[in-house]
Amino acid sequence: MRLKAAPPRGLIKQPAPSDFAFTHHRYEVDPPLSASLEHWWSVTWSLPPGARHAQSSLPHPSIHVVWDEGEVRVVGVHTGRFTRVLEGEGRAFSAKFRPGGFRPLLGAPVATLTDRVVPLADVIGRTKARRYRDALASSRDDAQRVERATEFFTALLPPPVEDAALLGALVEAATTDRTITTVEQLRARAGMHLRELQRWFRDAVGISPKWMIQRYRLHDALLALEAERSIAEVAAELGYADQAHFARDFKALVGVPPSRYRR
Repeated sequence: MRLKAAPPRGLIKQPAPSDFAFTHHRYEVDPPLSASLEHWWSVTWSLPPGARHAQSSLPHPSIHVVWDEGEVRVVGVHTGRFTRVLEGEGRAFSAKFRPGGFRPLLGAPVATLTDRVVPLADVIGRTKARRYRDALASSRDDAQRVERATEFFTALLPPPVEDAALLGALVEAATTDRTITTVEQLRARAGMHLRELQRWFRDAVGISPKWMIQRYRLHDALLALEAERSIAEVAAELGYADQAHFARDFKALVGVPPSRYRR
């Protein structure tokens, strides 16, 4: 079991109680399962009685299969800010799918899961979902959870579709290439008509390519502001015509203006 080296993206940093204990680990997925899954993740938290903490993030265009509170749920792509209010003590373990990786298992457009959370049993049936839930619940640690999750999904998942490699390349470009700020730039890389690209993304990923580009650029904005870069510089790099437009988009998703977040 190997920890993922790259730092996480999209986490919104916010004040927390001084006695709030929180861990977040991500683990690599071994081939051939790595063609469909990006990584496993695990979180634990502990708060004193009566204390609460709201943990927020700007989610990726990914489906998560999350074991938490004794249940397993499929979490669709959230188009807004995702917030979980934590209380007491708890633990969660999840499989994070690559964009498009859940489509062969779902057997329906991934857009049907957007902004929704459904029981895993709704997708694969009660018997299989119960078996996975019980395997994770009886695991003694993350190493065993990763081992059992790997066995389960290796047997369950169909092979990736033929265009999975192209989709992965487009997502990787939108993630890492900060010069990509428009759908036209991504369309040119795909060599597809715009409407064809839009239909493909809604079917396989659950969102539009424009949404994906904007989300990854806002991930970049979070990191840049945490590094105390100027707001005007960040807005310009992300392709905004003016600082005010960037500030409106940032506040709408993060919940606070960029000036306050930078402080």
